Amino acid sequence: MTRMVSINMYDIKNIPIDRIRPNPFQPRETFDKDKIIELANSIKEFGLIQPIIVRKTGETYQIIAGERRWRAFQFVEIKEIPCIILDVDDTTTMELSLVENWHRLNLDYKESEKFIVALYEKGVQSGHYKSLEDMAKKTSIPRSTISTIISAHQDRKELGIEEQELTYQDIYRTKPLENDPTLRKSVLSLREKGKISATDLRDFSITLKKASPPVKEALLRNSISTEEAKIIDTELTTARERERVVKYLESERSSDRVAFHVDFIKKVEERKEFEAEFIETATGDIWICPICNKKYRLIHIEPTGRHKFEEAV
Repeated sequence: MTRMVSINMYDIKNIPIDRIRPNPFQPRETFDKDKIIELANSIKEFGLIQPIIVRKTGETYQIIAGERRWRAFQFVEIKEIPCIILDVDDTTTMELSLVENWHRLNLDYKESEKFIVALYEKGVQSGHYKSLEDMAKKTSIPRSTISTIISAHQDRKELGIEEQELTYQDIYRTKPLENDPTLRKSVLSLREKGKISATDLRDFSITLKKASPPVKEALLRNSISTEEAKIIDTELTTARERERVVKYLESERSSDRVAFHVDFIKKVEERKEFEAEFIETATGDIWICPICNKKYRLIHIEPTGRHKFEEAV
């Protein structure tokens, strides 16, 4: 025995299960069988708390919202289900289906992306939506969310990554790399493989965009962190220095390795510059002072090309 309740001003009518059809605009592409069985057991024990919403289509009824409940009724073999009947067009049907699923958190990222884009396009074509703001108001989904989803969907198609398991948020967070599609796809591939977390993705993209070539390559190899990349590019000035510190970082793993190796490389390079400036070579020539009669060796100095005399003791 199903429980029936009144909702607002709409009348509720019991309709035979076999006269009801699934919603062709259903945003959900898959249904978890275990959860439907769980819902069916709850309905069997307590009855249906909330009727489903349908619209009349010829001799049958099409579900607008409540397909999981309808499927659950089939499991418990109840012949009729309480319904609210609405007289609405296709766009409104899609809209109500989205609202039902979105606010119940029943959609995964790819389902919501695909459905929202389709709904927006259909709504604009039919005049149901005048703008993104209008859609946001009618669906109670923030305009920024709708805009992000539509933008990400377009980028997904342009990048040719329709089949990859990436959320619209993943794609949006790599927006700083939009002018370099190849690089952006490489980053999204790292994200799909779990090499970059969702929370780090935007910072990683910004850092990668600004990185010097050796640091950029190391980031793409996932061998240094974004913080390490920033320190290397800030503290070191030449490609040679950066390549060397990256090499050290990739071969040695310790919590304070970046600070240690940056300091080490800087000292090594400074010493090399110092030594390069003051390399002294004895020529083998001996000069005797005609006044004091002391002996002096002739020293050649590189890279200046200068000379000096050093007393031969």
